Amino acid sequence: MILTVTMNPSIDTSYQIDHLVVDDVNRVVPTKTAGGKGLNVSRVLVQLGDDVLATGLLGGHMGEFLADRMDDDKIPHSFTPIAGESRVCIAVLHDGNQTEFLESGPAVSAEELAAFQEHFAELVAREDCDCVTISGSLPKGVPADTYAKMVAVVVAAGKPVLLDTSGAALDAALAADTKPTLIKPNLTEINGLLGTSYTPDDLPALQVELAGDARFAGIPWVVVTMGGAGAVAFHEGRGYRVVMPSIPAVNATGSGDSTIAGFAHAIAADADDDTVLRCGNTCGKLNAMDPQTGHLVMDRWDEVYGGVKITEL
Repeated sequence: MILTVTMNPSIDTSYQIDHLVVDDVNRVVPTKTAGGKGLNVSRVLVQLGDDVLATGLLGGHMGEFLADRMDDDKIPHSFTPIAGESRVCIAVLHDGNQTEFLESGPAVSAEELAAFQEHFAELVAREDCDCVTISGSLPKGVPADTYAKMVAVVVAAGKPVLLDTSGAALDAALAADTKPTLIKPNLTEINGLLGTSYTPDDLPALQVELAGDARFAGIPWVVVTMGGAGAVAFHEGRGYRVVMPSIPAVNATGSGDSTIAGFAHAIAADADDDTVLRCGNTCGKLNAMDPQTGHLVMDRWDEVYGGVKITEL
């Protein structure tokens, strides 16, 4: 079983209209899904045929609605209840653009966080838990080092843990003594961490820089995504350049989460480097080829998987 964590889930609501009229009425037909990066990961893992259990924090009537949507998506779940209402995030697709309205989410009390951490440790300790993914932002009231502490719980249980976050939460995880199995910053984020301005043409220099930075020591997989330029990955001293087949994207939202799902799928199966990289990047590409977020065009799996080019740096 792969355990996915979403600490700040949302009801993702999309409105698709031809033209947004400002300061007037726009009538819409909404599409509502159980959102949050970890739940996108969960949906893809279900498509891949993995046993999944989603956890995190859910609150109020919005939380009940989210649980119902998870049931619709056939995502097994075991969330910790909180008093605050889970958030709603709105995306308006109009005039060839996407305008988003993102609620920050509820504040979480120390008691609620402690209850979740106890529940999380119990889930990680289960014999059938093979791998853990931790994705997205932390809600208000949750300390920045919370993910770092969760990583330590998983590592102590002897299981791989994939961390996909940014900002203070990633900084705290990199500063901790116990490191995750995999992190997946994009090129902008890694340049921000290093204080550099590397481009896809500077990958050997990036490899040297990462190898000399103590914050990344002890992290088996560091994957740097580069959008249309593919990715570069570093695994225990070896560097890989990943180039994707040239297939037009329809909706790239959720591709990073889908990539994490593919990595988790392969790492949980103890796959080799080539399979891990192909599986993760194939999932990201197949999501971008589908208008739904966190959903793969599975009938084109073989085409994309076989079209991924991986070379060693």
